[in-house]
Amino acid sequence: MCAVCPVIVSVCPPEFAEGLAHEIVDYGFRGLYIDANAISPERASRIGQLMEANGVAFVDGCIIGQPPAARGETWICFAGPQAADAAACFPAGPLEAEVLEGDIGKASALKMCFSAHAKGMAALRAAVVGAADQLGVLGDLERQWSRSGTPLARAIESIQITAPKAWRFVAEMKEIVATFESVGMPGDFHRAAGEIYERLAPFKGTDKPELAEALRRLRLDVPAELVPHRRK
Repeated sequence: MCAVCPVIVSVCPPEFAEGLAHEIVDYGFRGLYIDANAISPERASRIGQLMEANGVAFVDGCIIGQPPAARGETWICFAGPQAADAAACFPAGPLEAEVLEGDIGKASALKMCFSAHAKGMAALRAAVVGAADQLGVLGDLERQWSRSGTPLARAIESIQITAPKAWRFVAEMKEIVATFESVGMPGDFHRAAGEIYERLAPFKGTDKPELAEALRRLRLDVPAELVPHRRK
């Protein structure tokens, strides 16, 4: 692939992004390398420096949205001096290509902020539902949420949909922590989100789990006498 392809797009779990970039360089690739992984701007810049030092054109990218099915649903964004060249590789198909103003790191920063909200909220919902279940107030929470227009069913579905993919989000939360802390924002919220996803990671490769099983995976083995109002 490195010998015959003029362009390579890297999309892999974020913990492998930098190692893959080194492999690409070691294989002698000298074309256009687009890193579209969920990595921190600092890591994107480091990969860009590696590529530049080895004569490879580099574009910082990110993918935002669900697996693409139709145009207008999923975006692939590019940043850096050759961002327009990268966008030109996607003239058709379900992905919407967008060039961002700014240098390398801009696309990764956008991905980190977007995912911090989307996946951070999903982890928060999982923790809230898990705590409410353990404290015996899940039904009461459902009633209160319904009054504010937030149905419990949406939170439960979020947990069930997220669980089989949670293994991929553990490293992504670490990238978000690094990103936030690099600009003086606290990283502990997403550090905790990473722990939520780590507890759900065993659902990798499964269908949507039953809520009870997902909640069982979420909680630590806390003695019943230490949990107030815990259901028997």
